[in-house]
Amino acid sequence: MDTIAAKRSLRELNAYVQLLEVPPSQEPDPAHPSIVLLFGWLSAGMPYIRKYVDALQILFPTSTIVLVRAYTVWYFTPNRWLEEGVAPVVDIIKREMDSGAKFRGVLVHVLSNGGALQLSSVRKVLERVPSGGLNQSHSPPAALVLDSCPAAHELSSAIQSWAPNNPVLHHLAIPPIAIMYAGFYIANSLAGHRPIFEDMRVMLNQHNLLPSVTSAEDRGATPRVYVYSESDRVTAAGDVESHHAEAVLAGFDATLECFSESPHVAHMRSDPERYWRAVSTVWRKALRRSGYGPVQSSL
Repeated sequence: MDTIAAKRSLRELNAYVQLLEVPPSQEPDPAHPSIVLLFGWLSAGMPYIRKYVDALQILFPTSTIVLVRAYTVWYFTPNRWLEEGVAPVVDIIKREMDSGAKFRGVLVHVLSNGGALQLSSVRKVLERVPSGGLNQSHSPPAALVLDSCPAAHELSSAIQSWAPNNPVLHHLAIPPIAIMYAGFYIANSLAGHRPIFEDMRVMLNQHNLLPSVTSAEDRGATPRVYVYSESDRVTAAGDVESHHAEAVLAGFDATLECFSESPHVAHMRSDPERYWRAVSTVWRKALRRSGYGPVQSSL
């Protein structure tokens, strides 16, 4: 990660989606994914999320990077509006896949539970794409990075995410957060939906992560790495480890990368070299697993 790349500007497509494209003069590297989908955590400030974009640009300079942002209002936004917000992501995937043999796969990089919830919205849109709507002439490489997710306990995660760090203010914030959560939980239940974290955890272990893009037959074809910490108070280590165990049992190629002291979504800042090595490793594993001809000569 010591190579310095010229910083490119993100182009805003809407309030949720920003795009960083590769200059037309840039020769594609077969070892780089065509697309990196970066799902930010809830209400992540751009100076923070830009650090991930810049690092990914250095790691994969010939990849199109799609940043999908998430906001706290996600919890109170109708599914139809959420899916409309991420629809440009599907358009970008379709455009890249229409390139046929030139499509070099996709790396999905999810930051926290908010990022996973936005991934769920993208997946729902992809599920509605007609079977012939995306080029499926080959099974492209695909990999998943799960950073600080998925949590299993909604209320405790909400309290740790939203309550101030000051001990007195923290305790004072718990009742209003609990009341707000109770209102959301009741409304969600009356609508006939599962608890959102339960739904998120089930979604992440679906047989194909991105319908029409990733393999629907071989779960191991989309390797994943869980990056987490024993010190994370928002997403408990046990929540991540139990989901990893379920993934392995279901046939996924899943690896744990446990940091001991870094807080929630701070593992990259804690040890950048180790963090990006884990990302590079899972992508190289995807290249090997895909057996996709054009990338083999780069391995």
